[in-house]
Amino acid sequence: MANLHSFPASQKLKSRKVIGQLFENGKHVKKYPIRAVYNISEFNPDYHAAHVQMGISVPKRAFKSAVDRNRIKRQVREAYRMYHTPLLDFAKKKNVYLAVMMIYIDRKAPDFQNLDKKIEHVVVQLNELLKDF
Repeated sequence: MANLHSFPASQKLKSRKVIGQLFENGKHVKKYPIRAVYNISEFNPDYHAAHVQMGISVPKRAFKSAVDRNRIKRQVREAYRMYHTPLLDFAKKKNVYLAVMMIYIDRKAPDFQNLDKKIEHVVVQLNELLKDF
């Protein structure tokens, strides 16, 4: 049985083309310290690996150490993993593709409990946006 809160490789945003389109044409929602740039389009199984794909960015300018950046990425990924299931189910039901890039915009390391609440809020906002699509 598949884990309910899994985050498989197919849901990771890796395509340079999709990421480029995301930053050119994407909209954003913000709940400090997270800014989520997103793009909603029709799902095409030939082109998209999953209905929802998410990537994480932590600026090198704010965190010089790769260890610090990777720790923040792990924390964002873990918080997202816990709350993304309703988003994924709704995207499948509406047959849409959602590409999201979560950008950590604070200059200090996060407190996980606070970050967890903010990510949950962002995921709920994205779910509301899918309802309007």
